[in-house]
Amino acid sequence: MTVHNFKHTQVIVAGNIITGYGDGDAISAEANEDKWSQSVGADGGVTYNESANETGTLTLKLKPSSASIPVLQQLYKSGESFDFMIQDTELNTRTTGEDCRIQKWPTFSRAEEEEAREIVILAAHYTEN
Repeated sequence: MTVHNFKHTQVIVAGNIITGYGDGDAISAEANEDKWSQSVGADGGVTYNESANETGTLTLKLKPSSASIPVLQQLYKSGESFDFMIQDTELNTRTTGEDCRIQKWPTFSRAEEEEAREIVILAAHYTEN
């Protein structure tokens, strides 16, 4: 039997371990394009097209009180490139992004209860192993 525990997943951005996640789908990462597509000619011949697009997106949902918010905000303000890594020891997977930038800073909002802030990180080179 397998037991799921969110604590088996660690995200490191620019050498900083990210903490203070919001509820729900707190970490998501994906390639920006399908690796393969196909085209079909008039005679029915099929050609598979391999995408050269290596870009990807990492989305983090963090509580406003997360200690990682100031670190990420400094990265956003600097405009400098950084890398990320997601390590899941439960599934034995690793996802990386190189030459990354934060797409835009989350909208300022406050409510009666703390709501997660969504931070989207764009990666020029994205890999999943």
